[in-house]
Amino acid sequence: MPDELIALFDGQGQSIGAKERTAAYRDGDRVGLAFVWAAWRTSSGVARTLLQTRSRPGDPYLGSLDAPAGGHIRAGETPTAAAHREFTEEVGIALTPAQLVFLGQQPLQGTERSAMQFFYLCTRLISLGETVFNEEVGAFVEVRLDDFAALVCGRTASIQGQARYRESPNKTRPREITPAAFAAYSEPIMDAIRRSASAIRVYLDTEQVNATIWPPATA
Repeated sequence: MPDELIALFDGQGQSIGAKERTAAYRDGDRVGLAFVWAAWRTSSGVARTLLQTRSRPGDPYLGSLDAPAGGHIRAGETPTAAAHREFTEEVGIALTPAQLVFLGQQPLQGTERSAMQFFYLCTRLISLGETVFNEEVGAFVEVRLDDFAALVCGRTASIQGQARYRESPNKTRPREITPAAFAAYSEPIMDAIRRSASAIRVYLDTEQVNATIWPPATA
């Protein structure tokens, strides 16, 4: 099976070429990653968000909680197109352009990989029952957005959510979430998660994107 051809980016978030995935990581190139968060307000005004449990075989973050969709930007693909594709592949729902908001971008450095990360928000309410499982997702979890932010920012040691698991897709059950669900991530990755939570909160409150949440572009 041929290696996937993925897009490469500079520190400004501009595409500068493409390379086979294995070679890009071997050579330390800055790959492109698109992540799609999902959050909405309930009829009572409570902000909630959807997460996934990573389960792809060989994933270094196997078992960790993450945005409901995310992955590499393919050669010739825009970050936005990648975000739409990844959400369809990992959540099983195709979004319209109006349902996807670009939150910002942030380089990932100081880890075992170099990447330009592009973050998006799905504003459509996603119920646990309509999600579709694949080999990359072991569970979908819904939590209060404020609880999620408190957990990743270290302000609480435990939160409660509702989860739907691949092995029993017809049931939802309570799930306690602790910092262990994010323990495999490096500090640069956690920084991006915390900034994402802040950006989501701002957008749900104002329907505006706050670009100052993200670090300035690098050379």
